[in-house]
Amino acid sequence: MSGESIVTARRLGWRAGSRRTGGRRILGPVDLEVRRGECLAVVGPNGAGKTTLLRLVTGLLSASEGELSWGETPYADMSRSELARRIAYVPQVRPSRVPLTVEQLVLLGRYPYLKRWQLAPRAGDFAAVEQALDRVDALHLRKRPLRGLSGGELQTVYVAAALAQGSELLVLDEPTTHLDPRHQREIAALLKRLAGERTVLTATHELNFASLVADRILGLRDGRARALGPPAKVLREEVLMDLFEAPFETVRGGKRPVTVLGLEP
Repeated sequence: MSGESIVTARRLGWRAGSRRTGGRRILGPVDLEVRRGECLAVVGPNGAGKTTLLRLVTGLLSASEGELSWGETPYADMSRSELARRIAYVPQVRPSRVPLTVEQLVLLGRYPYLKRWQLAPRAGDFAAVEQALDRVDALHLRKRPLRGLSGGELQTVYVAAALAQGSELLVLDEPTTHLDPRHQREIAALLKRLAGERTVLTATHELNFASLVADRILGLRDGRARALGPPAKVLREEVLMDLFEAPFETVRGGKRPVTVLGLEP
């Protein structure tokens, strides 16, 4: 990691509802830098603002206050297509019953590069698809229909579509939702393989997953940053208790201490 910031948020905030009446604050104000080559995981309870933050960073939402910059360039000075070439987004809810094969889905990741009036993908687009599928070890799935994939395979394929987009920043919202531990481990291993090659921003409820993949963890509660730092600093009993308002305890004795949800008040 170079430590250089590729995305910078300053006093970033978003409100739901009418701008005229002010709306209800969902996020902010938040100051944040996403560093080139890092994996930054966002954790926090339901309603903390995790998905809102990700959607602001991808440009799918416009900030109600504050500003976002890509390097030295404000988002306001960038077109949607420019952002799409720099940022790939894998949302939490993804269609699985669409009548597409894996290859066809991953090919959609090349959409930001289609020229006006271009009717069909070019050789370079197919090459990017093959490279992306190979990168996630899914070349053997390329002709399979999406409806025949397992949850883990489907998530891997959507990550491949994001990689085919060629974007420097990969944003994933709850990438392990509904996955069993084996498939969670596979997604974690995939993100570790991408370490340094892509910058990754992910939101997750899985604290163990965050500890495995993240260089830094941002803890959100009530739309505000309550903690930011390496996993060893954030995934501590007192920090997690503050974030989630629930008891946690540290289990020792293995290769590394693990902080888990406790039952005692």
